[in-house]
Amino acid sequence: MTTHNYFIQYHNADKLENFPTSGIDFNLPVSEITLDNKIQYDEWIYTSKRILSKAIGSFCFLIVGKTEQRIKNYYLWNYFRIEDSKEKNGFTTVYGTGQDLKKPVLLNNLPEFESFKKFCGNFGIGFQKIDNHPFSEMLVPYILENCFGMKTNKEMELISRLQQLNSKMKLSRPERRLIKLNAILRKDASIVNLLKEIAQYKCQFPDCNSIILTESGTNYVEVAHVKPIFKGGQSIIGNLIVLCPNHHKEFDLGKLSISEQRIEMLSGNLNGKNFTIKLIN
Repeated sequence: MTTHNYFIQYHNADKLENFPTSGIDFNLPVSEITLDNKIQYDEWIYTSKRILSKAIGSFCFLIVGKTEQRIKNYYLWNYFRIEDSKEKNGFTTVYGTGQDLKKPVLLNNLPEFESFKKFCGNFGIGFQKIDNHPFSEMLVPYILENCFGMKTNKEMELISRLQQLNSKMKLSRPERRLIKLNAILRKDASIVNLLKEIAQYKCQFPDCNSIILTESGTNYVEVAHVKPIFKGGQSIIGNLIVLCPNHHKEFDLGKLSISEQRIEMLSGNLNGKNFTIKLIN
């Protein structure tokens, strides 16, 4: 199952005299760089940090620092999911699935960045966990825009609202007592309705074309929890999926096994049928 932890790795381009992506002219201004943003399994980090053993399954953002016109600029360069590691002589090589952003994102002028930079020890710590700082949630929409094609103002507005709600819902710890269930579901309504809108009121199960028109003219869909509330599941990105009523009931009552769960995708087997679902299109 996905942990919803975030880490960063810092790449000091000035000190190393190169960019983390090979084949890029170091003398180019970062604003003129366009990267290949295809998804790939690769070697992402080489570190001596012991915290790595607790990071398997988590997401890591790579931040690059480069001085340009006497100003130290910081860029969000790529993201990846930490999936494996190999240790040798006190150092660890980290492997995982991820991708470069097509256009690295300048972070300097974003809200909370200066606070975030201080939290990270001016990035002198290198590899570290960051999900205790609210800026970590601000990085996700830029990943969605650069890597998953969320480009329109409307889409980005929806994603921004979703991230704000997601941050609040992470603070909610569902009680397992049935008496609390209705109150929990009422509190979930905002993020549930927003996910339906982002999914364009379509079932996210592959090849499902279910249409149940409502009086308002929208298609009727429901939102299911991959890990149920009564088992401690939260109403957060990665644990919510938009489904038609039939697939919702099949998820609840059928033979379900999850093989991989990330913020943006879910794969597994439902009643003998393998599936891969893009949670955010």
